[in-house]
Amino acid sequence: MAQFFKAKPKTTTIKALRDQQVLDLDHHLKGVVKCQGQTYFVDGVLPGERVDILPSAKSGPAKLLKRLSSSPERIEPACGFYQQCGGCSAQHLSVQRQRDYKQQAVTELLSRLSTYSQLPEIDSLFASEWAYRRVCRLSSWFDKNAGWQLGFRQKASKNLVAVSECPVLEPQLSALIAPLQTLVSSWPKKVGLGHIELIACQPQTVCRIRLTQDLNPTLQQQLLEFAQAQQLAIVLASNDQQSWLCGDACYYSLDEQGLNLGFTPGNFIQVNGEMNQRLVSTALDWLDLQANDSVLDLYSGIGNFSLAIAQQVKQLVAVEGLKEMAQQVTRNAIANGLSNVVAFSGDLEQPDTAQLWQGYKINKVLLDPARAGAKQAITQVAKLSPSTVVYVSCNPATLARDAREMKQAGYRLTKLALVDMFAHTEHIETMALFER
Repeated sequence: MAQFFKAKPKTTTIKALRDQQVLDLDHHLKGVVKCQGQTYFVDGVLPGERVDILPSAKSGPAKLLKRLSSSPERIEPACGFYQQCGGCSAQHLSVQRQRDYKQQAVTELLSRLSTYSQLPEIDSLFASEWAYRRVCRLSSWFDKNAGWQLGFRQKASKNLVAVSECPVLEPQLSALIAPLQTLVSSWPKKVGLGHIELIACQPQTVCRIRLTQDLNPTLQQQLLEFAQAQQLAIVLASNDQQSWLCGDACYYSLDEQGLNLGFTPGNFIQVNGEMNQRLVSTALDWLDLQANDSVLDLYSGIGNFSLAIAQQVKQLVAVEGLKEMAQQVTRNAIANGLSNVVAFSGDLEQPDTAQLWQGYKINKVLLDPARAGAKQAITQVAKLSPSTVVYVSCNPATLARDAREMKQAGYRLTKLALVDMFAHTEHIETMALFER
């Protein structure tokens, strides 16, 4: 038998970089380290600190081996789980400095990518930095000794860390974590517990439980008793279906506008209720709405902006990608006594979707896309030539890209705001006002 030589694959040993200085924070609030012509990004460090790091073998952030010095800006995190839990990434920095760095990131990204040579002064919209989340998702895993466990993903890991409370959640949600843990720990592995979503809404808090198997009558009765004791509504979800075990409807309010918006558990709603109210009210102000306006609301969701706009204008046209959410816009309009709302569903990444709003004399536009931005939709918006466009963004990089399209179409960027929707995290939300 012939034998062939097969060389062993070469292995590259990655060496630690010792005593490196953190130069800045990037727009993800990661520390920037430069060494021998390479740039590395490191979690949990601040400018001016000296660190030992281990570069990643792939494209991920470098691993912090040791922090050799501390910045004067470093503070003690308020949450006891912060060092393990990956939900927050900036509790070691004061909330004001978090906002300063986020403003800096927005300025740098738009200056570099949008082609606007001069940017307006950035305003800041902020609210409570603690107890602000009205929605959370608890992950689960099965421990052969302790049963089902609930928690959040660890920092820079796919592993999970058990938590008993969370200070960024609204208090009634944080208080549910421990009793829920006690409840599910005795459930058998075969129920296939997925995540548990908690939603602080009206008329009562909703607990949405994802399962791969139906619960038997005994466990359902246990859940009903738990719901009664905790004053909860329970939704059971499996595959593509879900049903109310107890309770049958939920909504949240925009108090300044006197609106109630119904939604289905699992639909997207802004997780920070206080900031959402500020966001909506600011959008109304920037749009400078008049009684004869016809406004187009793209990526409308369940009508978070649509209904508030419709109260002040002649016509509101809402477009949402998901059919069920577009239908919810119509239901919400009727429930709030608004007859000037029309809602369509359509893929806003397809140019043909623009046919949905042809025939309406649109003169103002609001859009609130997902992180991917509105690359196709913004082109269609520019073709409409509205006088005013308010763009709500959860990704400043794609906002900068789409702003370039607006500039080419002849629009001025006249207002810009940082929206601190997620304090203590790297996430940056912004609002931009474009005018002809």
